Amino acid sequence: MDRRQTLVGHAVRALCALPPAPVKHDAPAFLQFCLRLYSHAGMREVCLHLQNSAGANVNCLLLAAWAARAGYSIDSALWADLQQHTATIRETAVQPIRALRKQISKEPRLNEDLRGPIKRLLLYAELRAEQAEEHALHNRMAGLAARAPAGEALFRQNLDALAIDAPQVESFYHLTLESGLLNPRS
Repeated sequence: MDRRQTLVGHAVRALCALPPAPVKHDAPAFLQFCLRLYSHAGMREVCLHLQNSAGANVNCLLLAAWAARAGYSIDSALWADLQQHTATIRETAVQPIRALRKQISKEPRLNEDLRGPIKRLLLYAELRAEQAEEHALHNRMAGLAARAPAGEALFRQNLDALAIDAPQVESFYHLTLESGLLNPRS
Protein backbone atom coordinates (compact mmCIF):
# COMPACT_ATOMS: atom_id res chain seq x y z
CA MET A 1 0.00 0.00 0.00
CA ASP A 2 1.44 3.39 -0.92
CA ARG A 3 1.59 6.42 1.35
CA ARG A 4 -1.46 8.10 -0.23
CA GLN A 5 -3.66 5.04 0.31
CA THR A 6 -2.49 4.87 3.92
CA LEU A 7 -3.37 8.54 4.48
CA VAL A 8 -6.79 8.09 2.89
CA GLY A 9 -7.40 5.04 5.08
CA HIS A 10 -6.48 7.02 8.21
CA ALA A 11 -8.74 9.89 7.15
CA VAL A 12 -11.69 7.57 6.54
CA ARG A 13 -11.23 5.86 9.92
CA ALA A 14 -11.00 9.25 11.64
CA LEU A 15 -14.20 10.45 9.98
CA CYS A 16 -16.01 7.23 10.90
CA ALA A 17 -14.95 7.68 14.52
CA LEU A 18 -16.55 11.12 14.76
CA PRO A 19 -19.85 11.28 16.60
CA PRO A 20 -22.84 11.85 14.32
CA ALA A 21 -23.80 15.46 13.68
CA PRO A 22 -26.50 16.68 16.05
CA VAL A 23 -30.03 16.45 14.67
CA LYS A 24 -31.65 19.85 14.35
CA HIS A 25 -35.10 20.29 15.85
CA ASP A 26 -35.55 23.97 15.01
CA ALA A 27 -38.30 25.61 12.95
CA PRO A 28 -36.37 25.63 9.64
CA ALA A 29 -35.71 21.90 10.05
CA PHE A 30 -39.45 21.39 10.70
CA LEU A 31 -40.32 23.28 7.50
CA GLN A 32 -37.93 21.04 5.53
CA PHE A 33 -39.46 17.97 7.18
CA CYS A 34 -42.94 19.16 6.14
CA LEU A 35 -41.83 19.49 2.52
CA ARG A 36 -40.21 16.05 2.52
CA LEU A 37 -43.14 14.27 4.18
CA TYR A 38 -45.77 16.04 2.07
CA SER A 39 -43.91 15.03 -1.09
CA HIS A 40 -43.92 11.32 -0.12
CA ALA A 41 -45.97 9.23 -2.56
CA GLY A 42 -49.69 9.45 -1.74
CA MET A 43 -49.26 11.92 1.13
CA ARG A 44 -50.50 15.02 -0.69
CA GLU A 45 -53.76 13.29 -1.65
CA VAL A 46 -54.38 11.97 1.87
CA CYS A 47 -53.63 15.35 3.45
CA LEU A 48 -55.88 17.26 1.05
CA HIS A 49 -58.67 14.72 1.58
CA LEU A 50 -58.39 15.16 5.36
CA GLN A 51 -58.32 18.94 4.94
CA ASN A 52 -61.30 19.10 2.58
CA SER A 53 -63.52 16.38 4.06
CA ALA A 54 -62.70 16.44 7.78
CA GLY A 55 -61.53 20.04 8.20
CA ALA A 56 -58.12 18.82 9.37
CA ASN A 57 -55.27 21.28 9.66
CA VAL A 58 -52.55 19.63 7.56
CA ASN A 59 -49.86 21.58 9.42
CA CYS A 60 -51.02 19.99 12.67
CA LEU A 61 -50.86 16.53 11.11
CA LEU A 62 -47.31 17.24 9.98
CA LEU A 63 -46.43 18.60 13.43
CA ALA A 64 -47.73 15.40 15.07
CA ALA A 65 -45.15 13.46 13.05
CA TRP A 66 -42.34 15.98 13.55
CA ALA A 67 -42.93 16.14 17.30
CA ALA A 68 -42.73 12.34 17.51
CA ARG A 69 -39.48 12.40 15.54
CA ALA A 70 -38.04 15.08 17.85
CA GLY A 71 -39.37 13.58 21.11
CA TYR A 72 -42.19 16.01 21.95
CA SER A 73 -45.50 14.83 23.38
CA ILE A 74 -48.56 16.85 22.36
CA ASP A 75 -51.72 16.18 24.38
CA SER A 76 -55.22 17.44 23.54
CA ALA A 77 -54.86 20.55 25.71
CA LEU A 78 -51.67 21.55 23.93
CA TRP A 79 -53.28 20.91 20.53
CA ALA A 80 -56.08 23.30 21.51
CA ASP A 81 -53.50 25.88 22.60
CA LEU A 82 -51.50 25.49 19.38
CA GLN A 83 -54.57 25.88 17.20
CA GLN A 84 -55.70 28.95 19.14
CA HIS A 85 -52.18 30.39 18.94
CA THR A 86 -52.14 30.10 15.13
CA ALA A 87 -55.81 30.91 14.48
CA THR A 88 -55.04 34.47 13.36
CA ILE A 89 -52.58 33.31 10.69
CA ARG A 90 -55.02 30.65 9.55
CA GLU A 91 -58.11 32.88 9.52
CA THR A 92 -56.56 36.06 8.09
CA ALA A 93 -54.03 34.60 5.66
CA VAL A 94 -54.17 30.86 4.87
CA GLN A 95 -57.92 30.36 4.53
CA PRO A 96 -58.77 33.59 2.63
CA ILE A 97 -55.92 33.09 0.16
CA ARG A 98 -56.94 29.46 -0.36
CA ALA A 99 -60.57 30.46 -0.89
CA LEU A 100 -59.60 33.14 -3.42
CA ARG A 101 -57.33 30.70 -5.28
CA LYS A 102 -60.18 28.19 -5.54
CA GLN A 103 -62.61 30.91 -6.63
CA ILE A 104 -60.23 32.12 -9.35
CA SER A 105 -59.84 28.52 -10.56
CA LYS A 106 -63.58 28.33 -11.21
CA GLU A 107 -64.09 31.83 -12.61
CA PRO A 108 -65.23 31.41 -16.24
CA ARG A 109 -64.99 35.13 -17.02
CA LEU A 110 -61.19 35.02 -16.68
CA ASN A 111 -59.43 33.57 -19.67
CA GLU A 112 -56.76 30.95 -18.97
CA ASP A 113 -53.96 33.37 -19.88
CA LEU A 114 -54.94 35.42 -16.82
CA ARG A 115 -56.24 32.67 -14.58
CA GLY A 116 -53.07 30.51 -14.66
CA PRO A 117 -50.60 33.18 -13.50
CA ILE A 118 -53.01 34.49 -10.86
CA LYS A 119 -53.55 30.96 -9.49
CA ARG A 120 -49.78 30.39 -9.32
CA LEU A 121 -49.25 33.66 -7.42
CA LEU A 122 -52.04 32.80 -5.00
CA LEU A 123 -50.67 29.29 -4.50
CA TYR A 124 -47.27 30.78 -3.69
CA ALA A 125 -48.89 33.20 -1.22
CA GLU A 126 -50.88 30.34 0.34
CA LEU A 127 -47.75 28.23 0.76
CA ARG A 128 -45.87 31.15 2.37
CA ALA A 129 -48.79 31.72 4.77
CA GLU A 130 -48.76 28.01 5.64
CA GLN A 131 -45.02 28.21 6.30
CA ALA A 132 -45.66 31.11 8.68
CA GLU A 133 -48.22 28.93 10.47
CA GLU A 134 -45.77 26.00 10.58
CA HIS A 135 -43.11 28.26 12.09
CA ALA A 136 -45.53 29.53 14.76
CA LEU A 137 -46.80 26.01 15.53
CA HIS A 138 -43.28 24.66 15.90
CA ASN A 139 -42.01 27.44 18.14
CA ARG A 140 -45.03 27.30 20.43
CA MET A 141 -44.91 23.49 20.62
CA ALA A 142 -41.17 23.42 21.35
CA GLY A 143 -41.68 25.84 24.23
CA LEU A 144 -44.59 24.01 25.86
CA ALA A 145 -44.54 20.30 24.97
CA ALA A 146 -43.30 17.67 27.38
CA ARG A 147 -40.31 15.60 26.28
CA ALA A 148 -40.87 11.90 25.61
CA PRO A 149 -39.06 9.03 23.90
CA ALA A 150 -39.17 9.69 20.16
CA GLY A 151 -40.70 7.24 17.74
CA GLU A 152 -43.73 5.45 16.43
CA ALA A 153 -45.60 5.12 19.75
CA LEU A 154 -45.26 8.85 20.38
CA PHE A 155 -46.49 9.57 16.84
CA ARG A 156 -49.60 7.48 17.50
CA GLN A 157 -50.16 9.30 20.81
CA ASN A 158 -49.74 12.76 19.22
CA LEU A 159 -52.06 11.87 16.36
CA ASP A 160 -54.72 10.41 18.67
CA ALA A 161 -54.61 13.55 20.84
CA LEU A 162 -55.22 15.67 17.72
CA ALA A 163 -58.57 13.84 17.54
CA ILE A 164 -59.42 13.99 13.85
CA ASP A 165 -62.40 11.72 13.29
CA ALA A 166 -61.71 10.42 9.79
CA PRO A 167 -60.55 7.03 8.54
CA GLN A 168 -57.88 8.67 6.35
CA VAL A 169 -55.91 9.50 9.51
CA GLU A 170 -54.79 5.86 9.41
CA SER A 171 -53.55 6.38 5.86
CA PHE A 172 -51.61 9.43 7.02
CA TYR A 173 -50.15 7.40 9.88
CA HIS A 174 -49.06 4.50 7.67
CA LEU A 175 -47.69 6.72 4.89
CA THR A 176 -45.64 8.60 7.48
CA LEU A 177 -44.18 5.35 8.83
CA GLU A 178 -43.53 4.17 5.28
CA SER A 179 -41.64 7.40 4.50
CA GLY A 180 -39.00 6.57 7.12
CA LEU A 181 -38.97 10.21 8.22
CA LEU A 182 -39.75 9.47 11.87
CA ASN A 183 -36.12 8.43 12.12
CA PRO A 184 -34.22 11.56 13.20
CA ARG A 185 -31.25 10.58 11.02
CA SER A 186 -33.31 10.47 7.82
